Amino acid sequence: MKPLFSKPRLATDLLSRQNASSFERLALGQPMALSVADSADKRPLSKIKKLVALPAYYWVLMSQLAVILPHAAHLPLWLIGFAVFSIIAQLPSIKSRFKQAKVLKRLYQGMQMFGFLLGLFGLWLTYQTAFGLDMGVAFLVLCLVSKLWELYRRRDAYVVLNLSLFVLAALFLMDQGLVTTLEVIIGTLLVFLAFIALNDDGNQAGSGRLRTLGILSISALPLLVVLFLFFPRLPPLWSVQLSGNQATTGVSDSMSPGDFANLGQSTALAFRVDFKGSRPNQSELYWRGLVFSDFDGVTWRPDYQQQAFWQWSPNRQTPPWLNNALATAPDSAKLEPSRYEVILEPTQQRWLFGLDYPFSQRPNVAMTSNFTLITPQPVTQQLRYEALKIAPMVIDPVLSDADRRLNLALPNSGNAKSKQLAKQLFNQSGNDPIRYMQAIERWIHGSDFRYTLSPPTLERDRIDSFLFETRAGFCEHYSSSFTFMMRAAGIPARVVAGYQGGELSRGGSVWEVRQRDAHAWSEVWLEGQGWVRIDPTSFVAPERVEQGMDALTQSRGASMFGSGAGAQLSYQQYQLLQSLRRLSDQASYYWQKDIVGYDQDKQSNALLKWFHIKTITQQILWLAITAAIVMTLIALMIWLRRRKYIHPADKALSILNKKISKTHAELSKTDVEGQLAWLKRLQEALSADNEPLQSAISEVINAYRKLRYGKLSQLNKKDGDYQRALEQLNSQVKALQSMFK
Repeated sequence: MKPLFSKPRLATDLLSRQNASSFERLALGQPMALSVADSADKRPLSKIKKLVALPAYYWVLMSQLAVILPHAAHLPLWLIGFAVFSIIAQLPSIKSRFKQAKVLKRLYQGMQMFGFLLGLFGLWLTYQTAFGLDMGVAFLVLCLVSKLWELYRRRDAYVVLNLSLFVLAALFLMDQGLVTTLEVIIGTLLVFLAFIALNDDGNQAGSGRLRTLGILSISALPLLVVLFLFFPRLPPLWSVQLSGNQATTGVSDSMSPGDFANLGQSTALAFRVDFKGSRPNQSELYWRGLVFSDFDGVTWRPDYQQQAFWQWSPNRQTPPWLNNALATAPDSAKLEPSRYEVILEPTQQRWLFGLDYPFSQRPNVAMTSNFTLITPQPVTQQLRYEALKIAPMVIDPVLSDADRRLNLALPNSGNAKSKQLAKQLFNQSGNDPIRYMQAIERWIHGSDFRYTLSPPTLERDRIDSFLFETRAGFCEHYSSSFTFMMRAAGIPARVVAGYQGGELSRGGSVWEVRQRDAHAWSEVWLEGQGWVRIDPTSFVAPERVEQGMDALTQSRGASMFGSGAGAQLSYQQYQLLQSLRRLSDQASYYWQKDIVGYDQDKQSNALLKWFHIKTITQQILWLAITAAIVMTLIALMIWLRRRKYIHPADKALSILNKKISKTHAELSKTDVEGQLAWLKRLQEALSADNEPLQSAISEVINAYRKLRYGKLSQLNKKDGDYQRALEQLNSQVKALQSMFK
């Protein structure tokens, strides 16, 4: 019996030749030539395509930079430097200096252990504790960095990339701002691209990587929206202070000339205010912070020993000092006080800000007898609180002996000229406090004082130096000197630090107070009137109080920043930064208000309104059902997109292939073969004298070529001519099948 086939040529030999993974080669310091042309058309790749086509090993290292660098704002710089050094040390060009892999691994293992132990010691020195949020995040980053020192196999890369996602998520424990969110999104996309490259390491042209990244990212958005809307905001996660050390406030816990010099030029946001009713006039917007009563001749500080603290509670008795103030307010003001909500930026301090004189009914906000709002813990993330203004009120109509001594105290020595001037003007005013303050104002007007953000340096006796020599300064110079003059005349006085003014947001919906609005003013105690606010800055720059810091800067231009070309440059930079800051702050406001501020109360109101959800069980059920529907739709879309499409002309040949593979497996069609190439291989494998089979295969080849590549291929699949040609192919394939039995 003659053999049906001649000795076969095994096409599967091609499949058995697998290219060695480039990841392991690069990880062991064996640099490879990067692809510069597409394997199909040999055209040069663009710069973007070259970047995308980089081997997976390089993408893993680049993703680590995007993961580590955003933590530089919160973690020790030595840890970030060690991380960057570790990433650079993994470059193939550096690893290639070690001729043997054993030497490389032994050295890198030693570096891993030494770096990890030294890093632990550094974290202990930095934080002085083994616990805490900052310490935990820093330890997580240290673990990721240590893992980089054993990056040799694809499995190591998967561990690094999965750990990178946790390190990125830890950024939200430190800050939930819009910039941080963008950093996390960029880092996540790069990590995903590294994952894709790891599973596509043989693709030298990098084709399809960005498309796969887009599909993964877009598919995740619906599920992200569902989780955002329905995931329960339950305590304690949504009620704890998460952030670590961040930006600090423009008001410090002490004041001496120079404290506000740089802050006066800063457009950084301090807080936003949402007024429930009408907004007070610009000149009445004094945002009270700390009260300074203790003065040592140079620096003003609060005196906490004589301050009483009180926290509102429905059943808690109101203290006498607050009762005395409320008793002087009109009944209409007490029944309908002015309400406003403050959105305070992180300050790392306990004190809050409110309009003179602030009152809060928030459970975790206390107030002092000096009407300073205080929180139990430092403000480490954005804080929302509602405050009330009950005006007018008389504060401390009767001053205690202890408070009188405190607010009259002056150092025994120093500033002799100022004391002498105070006594002289007070005597000329007939010992009348009102006339005395008017006399000081007239003296300032006639003595060529000026308002500037770049004042000269003051000497040892700062009050004398300012009043009689430099006569140039800003709010703290004037409030400090005026308060000193009051005390020198025997009139109780103190300094209040906070903010003054502000401006409407770009959208016109909220009031924004910035660091440049930091301000200091005086309070003078007068018989029968209690504490009265006096702003000596208005003596020389009334527009600062009446129109705000922004209007003052615009009207006076570069002269606010000194003289010469440097002042002009500073003024231009200020204007540019101010415009950019307004745009970014507006975007940040809506992000914080609608996304980060989507807390349990807002979620409950929204869900009750839209979905009539009344219990947590219903909420979780809605979450599970909606998430399941979204995931099912995504899976269905992916399946429809990736399902294998079989051309009508290929269906008959696929049946023929299955039949041949049962008896002659070596002649079955491979995945890399086309139909015509496979049929040609069948012909070549047949015995030369088996003419019927040769002729039958040729007929199938011709019929298939007409349907797929001839004129018939351009016709609609339902066309009559196409259907007749397809039926002819099917009959020819069936006849060929019968010949293989």
